[in-house]
Amino acid sequence: MQYELTDEYIAEARQRAYRFQGQWTGTAGALAADTARLIIERKKMQGHIASLEDTNAQLRAAVETRLAGGCCDGGKCQPADDAPERWKEITQASAEKYHAERSEQIPVDWILQGQKEMEASTDDIRWTGDSILAKDHDDVSPAEKLLMDAIDVVRDRRPKYGGPRHHFRRTVGMINAAFADVLKRPLTESDWAIFMTFDKVARFLGPNKTADGPIDLAGYAACLAECESSDPV
Repeated sequence: MQYELTDEYIAEARQRAYRFQGQWTGTAGALAADTARLIIERKKMQGHIASLEDTNAQLRAAVETRLAGGCCDGGKCQPADDAPERWKEITQASAEKYHAERSEQIPVDWILQGQKEMEASTDDIRWTGDSILAKDHDDVSPAEKLLMDAIDVVRDRRPKYGGPRHHFRRTVGMINAAFADVLKRPLTESDWAIFMTFDKVARFLGPNKTADGPIDLAGYAACLAECESSDPV
């Protein structure tokens, strides 16, 4: 089934994405932000396509002008009377090549296929930093083991909720709007990371503390560092 992406539909999708990406949290908010980014990239691609079509039209006009007065093909000059037929041959060959290339389309689920292939691979796949925190070392201390677990937690949360800077920005945006008459200043992403460390400490001091409390503390400390970083993430 094919769907036509009309200008009206794109405009409505853009409005919905911009409206929801700053208000929703979790997967819905991340999808809204992704949709907004894809619409922007689509507009850029349309500009590139228009530029290419204009360049192609100029090239076609130049070829037609040349063929109208005769042309040289492989060292053999073609008389002017044969130019229209020769032009038909050129355009037909170009069309056949285009359709042949289009027939080899990339499947729509190529990302999922790549992920499945990676997961099924028997190779030892490691991420940045695994060389110094490899899990197959037998001499790691409990503290080092905790930090490795925290790395896994931080990695796992990003595809689910987005980076901490963007995720926490959505959270404090709603809190700032709801408690604007109480707060002395708007909360920041770093403030929320600190609040979450306070919450984890409070839970750890409760009657039913869990073993993953220190891991979560390390994870939110890492989120705080990312929120404070000047690097774009």
